[in-house]
Amino acid sequence: MKYISKLFFVLAIALCSCKNEKNKDQNKNKADEVKEVFNDSSYVLEPNFPVGDARRYGVTAQTAKLGHPYTGKNRLITALDIAEEYGIEMSFPEGYYGMNLNLSSHRNLKLNFNNSEFNLIQIVQINDTLPAPENITLGGTLIAFDKLAITEANNITIDSVIIKSDKQKNLLEGRSRGCHIYHGSKDIKIKYLQVDDLGSDPIKDKYTHAALAIDGWNNNPVNVQIEKIHIKSTDRHGIYITGKDHLIGDVIIDRFGVGSSEGMDGMQDAQLGEEKEFKALWINKCYDSFIENITINEKDSKAKYTAHFDAGDKTKPFTIGNFKVINDNPKIDILEEENSGVVIEIMD
Repeated sequence: MKYISKLFFVLAIALCSCKNEKNKDQNKNKADEVKEVFNDSSYVLEPNFPVGDARRYGVTAQTAKLGHPYTGKNRLITALDIAEEYGIEMSFPEGYYGMNLNLSSHRNLKLNFNNSEFNLIQIVQINDTLPAPENITLGGTLIAFDKLAITEANNITIDSVIIKSDKQKNLLEGRSRGCHIYHGSKDIKIKYLQVDDLGSDPIKDKYTHAALAIDGWNNNPVNVQIEKIHIKSTDRHGIYITGKDHLIGDVIIDRFGVGSSEGMDGMQDAQLGEEKEFKALWINKCYDSFIENITINEKDSKAKYTAHFDAGDKTKPFTIGNFKVINDNPKIDILEEENSGVVIEIMD
């Protein structure tokens, strides 16, 4: 019996060894394929870092804005171009970059970040003559001091975005403008979205409406999926959502409507003047969508409404699994239109 057990153990080790050797051979072959297909010698500035590490091409938080001696572009753009053109998964180091992360009109990108801080994160189609951004995956944690802007984009996947206010790090010297998923956007997936603050400057924030705005006149976003949203404070609205086929997991709104509506422009699909009546949650012309859980804290909030269940369609409902209000303020009401189409399964 001992002999059989020992034999089995030896065979298991041998099999594992063969498997490991096979994996090593496969990895070596893959590495050889990368070397054969992609010779990055024209871009390398720091050869000690491996292929796919942006530092290999001279990119750090402190050097990203510098010109690349071989491409004539800045080093961040050079690394993005390499990632797109050669299908390389690119990783960027942590730190404050002091510039925008502009992924407009890029396609087929897979990027990783490590608490990398930028001013603006922009994924938009700048004009009709340029391609719409699509098939972009952003892993790790990104931090923005202005906003996350997504427009006319398709199949965008983001692990984690934290939007903060810091006038020293905001290139416009303003406060955060939140997250705006705008017209033509489809299949947008975010695991974690945090908005620490939203400003209400009468000039700088003319078009700043909500910590999270999902809207777009006559071309509203489709299939936005966000696993968790945490809005810590917003001067104006918490969430404004339109479109269809959205899936939201857990939502926490700590404070809302604490700022000014002065200088604020009107909002997509809303009646003029409604933009000034702040709400934690505003659902308007949004169909076949779902929020699993939402918790709204009314302590220190100064908005007119906890929620506004605006125009909808009862045959294509917007369903909220659990709607919870804590520190209830009797001066803040829920406004529900007759044709709202919002269904709440559990209300705490």
